Amino acid sequence: MRNEVDGPERRRVVRHLLSGCARCVEVTRRFWDLGEPPRGGRPAGLADLQNEIEPTAELQAEASAWHQRALRLLEGDQWGESLRALQRARRLYKRLGDGPGLARLRHLEGKIGQALGASAEAEAAFREARRGLVLEGLGGEAAEALLDLAILYARQGRSAEIRALAEELLPILRVPNIRQGVGAALLFFRGLAESEQASLEALSEILRYVRPVATGRADKLSG
Repeated sequence: MRNEVDGPERRRVVRHLLSGCARCVEVTRRFWDLGEPPRGGRPAGLADLQNEIEPTAELQAEASAWHQRALRLLEGDQWGESLRALQRARRLYKRLGDGPGLARLRHLEGKIGQALGASAEAEAAFREARRGLVLEGLGGEAAEALLDLAILYARQGRSAEIRALAEELLPILRVPNIRQGVGAALLFFRGLAESEQASLEALSEILRYVRPVATGRADKLSG
């Protein structure tokens, strides 16, 4: 049974036991010790458990703040600082079990990698982010990740990989409640890719359109 319950699930059990039964403290401590190695050479005690039990709303607010900071730093070309803020946000999202937050961070990590010239790392991040965003039902943001990946390929002259991406649209298009404009943009992208007309300029324009539509800030191309 040692590995059957770990991470966020174990913490949920601990919180339940501590709040629901004063006599369960010792049992809770023993349960925690089953899956958590002692820190500093001593058993985990009640004080350690209480330090782990922080209000979810506070953790979520802190995670969001670090996430937003990472975004602002990226926009300001402070890539190293952006990555450090991202890592702080990731630790918090993991504690919360926040799947959408983690998928969005992976997408952001791809953008940072691209800015730093780490193409292989950026490619892996964009691919993982797209899959994660689809699983979390965030179709518009998954489309952004796919287009970011297509732009990365265009900058490297990898037209075959761009054509392959055009065959990977179906999972995104099947996400419930995906905005009509996003779906239309992806089909337009597929047409360009299949006809080998997916230039860097065209892909950048599609992405510039998809970003506001994906979040409901616009319904058509401006200008």
